[in-house]
Amino acid sequence: MGIVPVSNVATTATSAGASSNASVFAQLAQIQSQLAAQNDAIAAQGSAQTSNAIGTPQDFTKSVSKSQYNTVASATDIGTVIKGQTRVNAFGSLAAGDQADYLSFKLSRKGAINLGQLNLDQTRVQVMTKTGVVMADSDSKSGKAYDAYNAMVNGQQSLDSGTYVLKISRATGVKLTQKVNYGVQVAAGDYSKDYTSTIKAASSTAAISSSAAAISGALSDQITTMKNWTIGQTGTQKLMGSMMDLFA
Repeated sequence: MGIVPVSNVATTATSAGASSNASVFAQLAQIQSQLAAQNDAIAAQGSAQTSNAIGTPQDFTKSVSKSQYNTVASATDIGTVIKGQTRVNAFGSLAAGDQADYLSFKLSRKGAINLGQLNLDQTRVQVMTKTGVVMADSDSKSGKAYDAYNAMVNGQQSLDSGTYVLKISRATGVKLTQKVNYGVQVAAGDYSKDYTSTIKAASSTAAISSSAAAISGALSDQITTMKNWTIGQTGTQKLMGSMMDLFA
């Protein structure tokens, strides 16, 4: 499992259920390795816009159901990104058979964004205009769109003010029958307010499976206790704790 850099708060998170799960600790080792490599890359890019918390950010959380249509035009709103003020986060899952989730955010003014993505090896994130034009793509085979994605991750890609859509789907090779958890975040430099959304199944759909319900519950629990999941260069404990509980 891969991950784009997150977290700059040093705390200790534990998970009793994960203590006996060797695969979880193997995943955490991969996270640490990926973070170290990404941090080195960011440090070498002096022109990159970093994103760090200003003091102790105010945390705001909400739970929102996907639109029953779940398309670009009906993307689920996760908030407004204001340079130097706000960061938006979204956590959810693609249940077996789900093709994709569409999440929208507003950028209050033109500027570089900082994009974060969890579970990189299993999820694909595409940044689109509100009309569905792909601007950036986490798929390494997407050419210039992949270059734009990396630029957004490193705070080097400027966007005009307006509404944008994140399409979350499965990475190449991941079966449609496999449930996949995802996490994304968008900031524009430093921030003092943190907005986190838990994305749930559309209210008009049939009841989700027990395993999907467990995933949703784990996400909700983690979000209510989370202080920061930051695009930054230090500290992974809170994220690691979230991953332990999520994958236990």
